[in-house]
Amino acid sequence: MPASSANRLVSSVAPALRAVIFDLDGTLVDSRLDFASMRRAIGAPEGVGLLEHVEALACAQERQRAMEIIHQHEIAGARAACWMPGAEALLTRIHRRRTPTAIVTRNSREAARLTMARLRMPEIPLMAREDAAPKPDPEALLALATRWNIEPRYCAYVGDFRFDIEAAERAGMVPVLYQPGTGAGGEGGEGGEFAGRAYVVEDFERPPFWLLDP
Repeated sequence: MPASSANRLVSSVAPALRAVIFDLDGTLVDSRLDFASMRRAIGAPEGVGLLEHVEALACAQERQRAMEIIHQHEIAGARAACWMPGAEALLTRIHRRRTPTAIVTRNSREAARLTMARLRMPEIPLMAREDAAPKPDPEALLALATRWNIEPRYCAYVGDFRFDIEAAERAGMVPVLYQPGTGAGGEGGEGGEFAGRAYVVEDFERPPFWLLDP
């Protein structure tokens, strides 16, 4: 789907959007995670998700060790995390309007909760990797839509990486790619190759009207 088609898709459903779900790292916050270092530490090749690499390991002890390394990095990232420009004001405004809002992340629940607590995020639902199959599986997104009793097509999912776009597509939600000019990104890069399949938001300080006031 070309970018113009993706934009028309959002424009056509924007007046009916009723919920917004966000990714965490690389989207709402910059946790300064060094994914290259994490890959080297657990021996994960490029092009394979960290969690998928761990799941494919044959030895249970190796899987446990690899997950411990990932968790240590995530906790360190949570302690160093800061808001992406404009993200705090955007999330706060959407939440205050009582729009159903949530976070879906591939991080551990402990690391995500630490990030949310440190940055004093609103009390919104969190779905971490312990709660549902990790993205790009749409399980977490669909669970939230069911909880809210909102059809997926009236929900937007905002993320910075290809797993986010794929999860939104598989859930039947509006995919929104956060792609700031600074080049900040999540696991594996910016996901620019998926820009034509999602509505692109470059700046949370100047978000599109439909995302600010769904």
